[in-house]
Amino acid sequence: MRHWLPRFDAPAMLVAQMELIDQGFGKAMLGAILTAAMLAGGIILTTGAYGIIGWALAMTVVCGIGYYGRAYFPQRNGAVQARRYAGAMILLFFVLGVLWAIGGWRFIDPRYPATVLYFLVTIACSVAGGLVYCSPSLPVVTGYVLSRVLPLGVVLWRVGDVYLALATALFMTLILGVRKSYYQVSARSIQLRFQNDALIAQLRQQSDITDQARLEAERANRAKSVFLACASHDLRQPMHALGLFLVALGRTDLSAKQTELVGHVAASAGAAREMLNTLLDFSRVEAGVIVARPVPVAVQALLRKLDSEFAPQARAKRLRYRTRDSDAVVLADPLLLEMVMRNLIANAIRYTERGGVLVACRRRGDGAVLEVWDTGIGIPAAQHADIFREFHQLANPERDRQKGLGLGLAIVQGLLAAMGLRISLASRVARGSVFRVPLPGAERPAAATGVLSADPPGTASSLAGLRLLVVDDDQLSRVVLDEILSGWGCHCRALAALDEVRPALQDFLPDLVITDFRLRDQRTGNDVLAAIEDELGRAVPAIVLTGDTAPERLREALASGAILLHKPVDAEALRAALQGLAARPR
Repeated sequence: MRHWLPRFDAPAMLVAQMELIDQGFGKAMLGAILTAAMLAGGIILTTGAYGIIGWALAMTVVCGIGYYGRAYFPQRNGAVQARRYAGAMILLFFVLGVLWAIGGWRFIDPRYPATVLYFLVTIACSVAGGLVYCSPSLPVVTGYVLSRVLPLGVVLWRVGDVYLALATALFMTLILGVRKSYYQVSARSIQLRFQNDALIAQLRQQSDITDQARLEAERANRAKSVFLACASHDLRQPMHALGLFLVALGRTDLSAKQTELVGHVAASAGAAREMLNTLLDFSRVEAGVIVARPVPVAVQALLRKLDSEFAPQARAKRLRYRTRDSDAVVLADPLLLEMVMRNLIANAIRYTERGGVLVACRRRGDGAVLEVWDTGIGIPAAQHADIFREFHQLANPERDRQKGLGLGLAIVQGLLAAMGLRISLASRVARGSVFRVPLPGAERPAAATGVLSADPPGTASSLAGLRLLVVDDDQLSRVVLDEILSGWGCHCRALAALDEVRPALQDFLPDLVITDFRLRDQRTGNDVLAAIEDELGRAVPAIVLTGDTAPERLREALASGAILLHKPVDAEALRAALQGLAARPR
């Protein structure tokens, strides 16, 4: 048993790990209290079991003891007490796990299936958050996962729901499998911090930067890219499955309260997806895999779409959001141009507290200029160039993630460079800023091209009857894709590995293929598509799913010629891509 349990790392590493965990401990305890309160409310509304209030109060008391009990470890971030602090945290998780077991044992009622749903959704969200929060320490994250999931599985087995109990065991196995990847990423980042601290100390002793120091800096920069790629990929896999499971769950018969709870979970998953997609956009810009496809774009259609998205956000901050109508038609890639404008407007709203935001298009010669004005904090002239560097932010020394990651303007500059365009900036501190994007004009087509929007008329049922071959080595992804595709009327065959493809083609000829890019045994989605083409003597239209952000991986995935979608995949984006492939002539 001693060899099976994960051990604490060396003191210096453990201190750094517990510092990271301790920084978010208060938010974690508050989240646990709010989660227990929401769960109690759902149980009361469903079953009328007011006794769960006592359980929620017990959870609150234990979380409060855990938070304020840190006073017994005044030097908890020191080498002496870090190990004891970690042990106390694992004990706290064990006590909370016992309370979860008691809650499930007492309040999961087979007569009310909704009670099972409440506990499943609550535990899944709790584990997803705790997996990231506790990942710096392998023993701590192991104790957290086991204390949350294991009691629920036992309770489900006790009430006779064997299928959900086995599914919970599978979920726990998956989470325990990926926890080590999270831990390794965190450990590597801590080691990089140690290395960077040592490098800084060395540079302070020198008056000039030596060749060796430059090599170390380049190595650290490469390590940063590897860290972003690994962290993004490992986070995308469970987020991808979670998002699609929520879509599948939303199609079932739910009460109004259940629908509201699922909506809250979907909103949280969407926020995480947005942050991951920002990292992906930046990686794609760095990789140089973005290819602009300019067409005539009706500016008014773009402005209307942006207005519907951002005007409510501005009103929520008590800001005015104005748009000037325009009949201009410009030559640009509509998707890239929309991404540029979305980043600029989001930045304007984020850094404006009073006044408003104006989005306008002005004629200039044969072309036009898109402008985003704000009355925000303004940008000092000395920083006009710096704000386009990655991770550079103004007025955010505390690194508040609600103010973004500091990648928006770096992405804007990269996207415009891909289209052969440039951006200009004028700003006055405490008065506001204006960003301008000059665009070449174009002739108005017979049907003006706007930004891609909803599915074309008549395509809602265009997937019915299609045969789809799915290849993904992640079981949860296979299950949820099969559920989603079947709901759209498709005939689906889901496989786990490349060596299952050729036998499956003997009695199943697919119309379309969906394959994960990175498969087991160092195989890729490109290998799957090549095997299908070799077996059938023809290529089959395909979608490749990937959670990778490493530039070389993105280039390799694009080389297949298939449509590339990035995890976590939005269900509507997947359906639109499938409909586009189905509409292509064979």
